[in-house]
Amino acid sequence: MMDLDYDFMISDLPTVVAGLPKTLMLTFWSMLFAMAMAVVFGGLILSRIAILRQSVIIINTFIKGVPLTVQLLFCYYAVPYIAKSFNGFLGYQYDPRHIPYFAAAVFALAANFGAYITDVVVSSMHAVDRGQYEAADAIGMTKFQGITHLIIPQAAVISIPSMTNYFIWLLKGTALASIVNVVEMLTTAKISAADGYQYLEAYIDAAVIYWAVCAGIEFAMGRFEHRIGFFMRQSERTITPISS
Repeated sequence: MMDLDYDFMISDLPTVVAGLPKTLMLTFWSMLFAMAMAVVFGGLILSRIAILRQSVIIINTFIKGVPLTVQLLFCYYAVPYIAKSFNGFLGYQYDPRHIPYFAAAVFALAANFGAYITDVVVSSMHAVDRGQYEAADAIGMTKFQGITHLIIPQAAVISIPSMTNYFIWLLKGTALASIVNVVEMLTTAKISAADGYQYLEAYIDAAVIYWAVCAGIEFAMGRFEHRIGFFMRQSERTITPISS
């Protein structure tokens, strides 16, 4: 049996938990921008404008072909130049001692996961039964109304399991942000263990917290999917007799 310092493991738990808000904040903002990017890119892929469709596919293929670590390092070294170019804009003052590396991490994570979530958006829209378009037309909806009031809500429900998986992968992926000087939960654990070289105990603490948060998110999203799916089925029953 491993000779672990259980006393340190227990006493260090609050310190590691203190890094959780930064991890959640990084996850939230990265997911928000990733979803915005995915909606725009997904819409362009579904459009009939060939040049935009092909351009987005090429960009997504490139992003997915470059490791996340490389994208983080690229942003890490690019951010100082970008931040310097905005010096004086809307009152922003460039300070080389305070480079916005958090924003760099958000940008890299959002771009990487946005490319993958774009596939979820496209596949979810394709997964909606074609009969729903006919149902929207039968009840007098315009094409825009049918897409916004009927198709997109159903596609959103279909995408929940995949979105949940990507959110959890993104949360765990934020641990890589430590390479661009973002002090998130894993880095907090590493710092707390530095004095006594009790890294294994600190990393076990971090692993337990990651697991607890991911399990909680998976459970909550499962309940949410079940509840929202119930209301969607109720709506479909309401529409079907009208179109038939």
